[in-house]
Amino acid sequence: MSDAREAEATEVPRESVRAVRLGHGANCSSVGSVVDTLFVAATVGGAMLAAVLAAMSRERVKVVGDTREGEADAKEDA
Repeated sequence: MSDAREAEATEVPRESVRAVRLGHGANCSSVGSVVDTLFVAATVGGAMLAAVLAAMSRERVKVVGDTREGEADAKEDA
């Protein structure tokens, strides 16, 4: 399709347009803007919570096996 034909196919008559709004979520309903804002807030909040929990976590160290064997191996390596 040529550019001229595409412009004709997608062009809206001026008398059909009531209002054109500018800004975030400009041409959607106010409910749509609120949903967008809540989604972004939930995403950022979840990321912050995950970061805080990761920083606060403690990892337990568990020694497996006989420690005397490890000491003997260390002496042999030295």
